[in-house]
Amino acid sequence: MGEAFLKSVLGQKLFSSSGILICEKKEERCAQLRDKYGVQTTQDPLDLQNCAYLILAFKPQNLADIQFPTSSMIVITMLAGKTIASVKKKFLSTKVVRIMPNLGQFVGQGMTGVVFDSTASFTSQEEEIVKNILTSGGKILTLESEEKLDQLSTISGSGPAYFFLFAEQLVQTAKQYGFSEEEADLLVRQTFLGSAEIMRQNPEDSFALWRERVTSPKGTTEQALRVFQEADLQKIITEAAQSALDRTHELAQEES
Repeated sequence: MGEAFLKSVLGQKLFSSSGILICEKKEERCAQLRDKYGVQTTQDPLDLQNCAYLILAFKPQNLADIQFPTSSMIVITMLAGKTIASVKKKFLSTKVVRIMPNLGQFVGQGMTGVVFDSTASFTSQEEEIVKNILTSGGKILTLESEEKLDQLSTISGSGPAYFFLFAEQLVQTAKQYGFSEEEADLLVRQTFLGSAEIMRQNPEDSFALWRERVTSPKGTTEQALRVFQEADLQKIITEAAQSALDRTHELAQEES
């Protein structure tokens, strides 16, 4: 996800590649990023001390093991479950912005939730720069609390996985009917792409409206939807999101 933001900010020319420093554990990865984007790289987090804006994009479990500089900077964290307070323990003189992006960032269609540290005073310029970074690859939703951000993560953060799981199962069903792998992939991919394009072109329409339009009374689609209803798909989706939220809370309780 960190590379997705790197790609988008460079694509929007928000920063020059020479003004970006990437910290990676492996030199091989550093070399790849230097060659691909022309950025500076380091393997030592303490080299980041002169950065004005720092994006944390690694596994949240690793936060406790990394030594960061304590110089003043704005830290943008996407570490799932790690609260602003827990991040500030590692950065004593900082203003923290907690975000939850999603996979769409890779293709310029990201959805990112944002919470600014309520105990810090951000200047209008600082807020503008942060928002420009985050909107370089999609849209943002600014929230008032970290709990809302955790809830958002179960919808837009995990949402792409739900989408791909459903697509995966449709492909398997098509193959059971005798379609080849390539044919099944085409059927599902184009169906989902078309549906997504309808949503994009008709932002004022509800999802229910288009569901109703494709569902003829007493038809085949209605019968398929009835199976979902009988299985209580709505309850399954809600329980899955709640389970993800519970895990987020568990991560927050683990040692930072």
